[in-house]
Amino acid sequence: MIHLYQLPKFKDKEYSMSPFCLKLELYFKAMGIDYVNQFSLELSKSPTGKMPYIETQGKKYADSGLIIDMLESESGNYLDSHLSKEQKAQAWAFIRMCEDNIYWVGAYGRWIDSDNVPNWKSILQETVGMPKIMLNLLFPAMKRGVAKQLKGQGLLLLSKKEIYQKATKDIESIANFLNGRKYFFNGKLSLVDIVVFSMLVMSANGSCGKRLLNIVKENNLENFIENINTKYFA
Repeated sequence: MIHLYQLPKFKDKEYSMSPFCLKLELYFKAMGIDYVNQFSLELSKSPTGKMPYIETQGKKYADSGLIIDMLESESGNYLDSHLSKEQKAQAWAFIRMCEDNIYWVGAYGRWIDSDNVPNWKSILQETVGMPKIMLNLLFPAMKRGVAKQLKGQGLLLLSKKEIYQKATKDIESIANFLNGRKYFFNGKLSLVDIVVFSMLVMSANGSCGKRLLNIVKENNLENFIENINTKYFA
């Protein structure tokens, strides 16, 4: 049995507040892998100091992408087996766009954008169940940690308008490629659907602020998100 360690679920949702944790759990669901959820804030127990990670047969493994690669290599069962080489290349480009670009704009929306920080702080308090006075003490340090990462990514060198312009182009590209389809390729779920859903649902649920929420709505991606959410988390 695999123990899946991930950050806590939103109070009113059936999935983690972390898109990478959600990605791995959704992959397990899609592949019919037996697992037990362990929701936790104890990052120090992870091999990398980040969530998610898994524990199986007495060993711990971290990084959602590497975990998926390992499990597929061991089992010989590949989620993307129905994709052509060209489709796999296209899928990989969208995955990287989501995890290397959209993710960081979402982090900016949660932790840095002054229009949404109070909302995110309230959501976070409800999600982790931490006393408000304790969160008030810890939040500034948490915010500084995220800001340091965003600066390292180069995102904080841009204006707020420029940051959201980048997200708009990325999300428009996703919408244009999907063009109303339920899935990216062949009418079947593949890893790119899982990754795109896991990133966009965080914007669609409002936790990353109204700017990203509106970008998702304006690009008519709500049906794509709701289809996967209903199938696996309703």
